[in-house]
Amino acid sequence: MLAIRSIISALPFALFAFAAPAPPPASSVITNATANDADDIGLSGKSVAIGGDGRSRIIFYNDSKRGGQGLDWGQQGHCWDFKDSSLAPFNDAISSIYPQDDGVVWTLWADYKCKGSSIQVTKPGIDDLATVGFNDRISAFSWVLR
Repeated sequence: MLAIRSIISALPFALFAFAAPAPPPASSVITNATANDADDIGLSGKSVAIGGDGRSRIIFYNDSKRGGQGLDWGQQGHCWDFKDSSLAPFNDAISSIYPQDDGVVWTLWADYKCKGSSIQVTKPGIDDLATVGFNDRISAFSWVLR
């Protein structure tokens, strides 16, 4: 009887676990990233093949030289605004950027909807966006194959 009561009391928790939404697949946030985090999580030196799924990868950091909070993003090519979902904390807060794929040109835009002034970045990236006058100015980004 005690075993049945235990199973019945645990049942709502088991059902809740099945109902929990899965995390979004294409991006992940690295909290308090350091220069070695890309190596630690197996991202350094890896490329995602462009073509099959049409995705490319890039890592943004809100401090120079891979410091602070980081965002590892891999999506199909179009314009993304830093005002949406997991991207919002990075709006006008990015100081370094590291494209992960050869042959891809990333365009960083000062305004939403991929408008305003912009710069283009290719692999291996930029350790300090202040050196190109774009520190804490990015509000949108896009990419194309070179």
